Amino acid sequence: MWTYTANLFRDLSPSVRRFIATESLFGIGAGIFNLILNLHLLELGFSKGDIGQITSLGALTIGLLSLPAGFVMKRIGRKTMLIAGMLLAFLSLTLFGFATSFGAVTVAQLIWSLGVTAIVNSEIQLIFQYCSTKKEETSAYSLLFAIFTLCTGIGTWVGGYLPVWLPGHTTLYQYAFFVAGACLGLSGVLRGVLLPATSARTTVVELDEENVKKQVKVEDRPKKGQSIYFLLLLSLLIFNSGFTFGLLSPFLNVILKFRFGMDDGSISGLLALSGIFFFVGSIVMPYVVERWGSRNTFLFLFLYNMVVVALMALAMPSSMFAILLLIRGTGFTMLNNLMDSECMSAVAEEDRNLFAGMRTVSRSMGNTIASFWAGYILAGNHYSLPFLLTAAALLAGFMVYAWFVQGKLDRRLLEQI
Repeated sequence: MWTYTANLFRDLSPSVRRFIATESLFGIGAGIFNLILNLHLLELGFSKGDIGQITSLGALTIGLLSLPAGFVMKRIGRKTMLIAGMLLAFLSLTLFGFATSFGAVTVAQLIWSLGVTAIVNSEIQLIFQYCSTKKEETSAYSLLFAIFTLCTGIGTWVGGYLPVWLPGHTTLYQYAFFVAGACLGLSGVLRGVLLPATSARTTVVELDEENVKKQVKVEDRPKKGQSIYFLLLLSLLIFNSGFTFGLLSPFLNVILKFRFGMDDGSISGLLALSGIFFFVGSIVMPYVVERWGSRNTFLFLFLYNMVVVALMALAMPSSMFAILLLIRGTGFTMLNNLMDSECMSAVAEEDRNLFAGMRTVSRSMGNTIASFWAGYILAGNHYSLPFLLTAAALLAGFMVYAWFVQGKLDRRLLEQI
C-alpha cells in the first residue's frame, strides 16, 4: 500500500503538487479556527444555543450563496474565485479576534461563510482541471484532503496551546484567531503566485470497461432533463453527508468538554490525533476502491460508520470514547471522500460548476438543519442523542445510495468511457 501511496504523489502533475502543498497552510489555519471558535464564544458568555444559531447561520449562508457563486465564477474564473475566498477567510478571522458582541460575531461568521462559499465552489473543479486523467482526479482529491486533514490536526493541536503561549485580551483565544488568519492569507497569496492560469482540458478516461459492463447495461446518453435529475440525486446524497457532519463535527469540542470534563489541552490533543486518522482514511481510500470497487466500499463504509457512531452514544469511560472517536475519523473521512470524488468524477466537465453549486447548497442545507438542531440538543445536556441521530441519518443515506444513486452512478461512469 505504501508503494501505491508513493506512486500517487510521484505521478501527479506539477500544478497539482503545488496546489496540494499550499493546502497545508489552509489546513493549519482551519484547524486552529475549528478548535477555538466555540471555546472563544463560550468564554465571551454565549450560550450553547447561541453557538448553534451562529453555526447554522454560517451553513445557511453558504447554501444560499453557492448557486450565485457559480455564475460569478463563470465571469472571474475558478482560480480568482479560490484566492478571493481565502482572502475573505483571512479578513473574517481578523474580525473574530476583535468581535465581542453577538452582532459583530455574526458579521464575522457571514464573511467567513462568504469566503468558504468561494473556496468550496472552486477548489475541487480547479484541481480537477489541472489533472490530465480521470485516475489523477481521484488521486488528487484523496491527497488534497489527506494533506488538509493532517494539517488540520496539526492546527488543532497548536490551537490548544496558542492561548497559553499567546493569551489574548478579550479572551485567551483572541490572538489564536490572528495566527489562523495569517495562515489562510499566506496560503491565498502563494496560490495566486504559484498556480497557473486555468484552461479547459479533456480528461482521459481510464476505467475498467469490462468490469463496469458487468454491472450496468449500456444505454444511450441521457437527455438534458435526465442529466439534471441525475445531479439532483447526487445532491440528495450530499445533503445526507452535510446532515451527518452538522450533528457532530462542529460540537465535538463542546461534547468533550462537558460530557467528559476534558481541559483545552486534552481536547486539542485528541482532536489533533484524530486528524492523523483522517489523513490515513484519505490516503487509503483510493487504494481500497481500486481493489474492492466503489459499490463494495460504499457498503462497508456506511455499515462501519453506523456501528461506530451508535456505540459512541453509550455510557463509557473517556478513554474508550476517544478510541471510538479516532476510528470513526478514518471511516467518516473515507466515506465522505469517496462520495465527493465519485460524484464529481461522474459529472461531465461542462456540468461541474453547476453541480458544485448544487452540492454546496445541499451540504449546507443538511449542515444548517443539523447544526441548529444539535445546538438545542446540547443545550439540554443530551450528549448521547446526536450520535444516535447520526447513526439513523447514515442508514437513511445508505438507502438513498442503494435505491436511487448506485445504478445511475455506474451508468454515468460507463457513458464516459
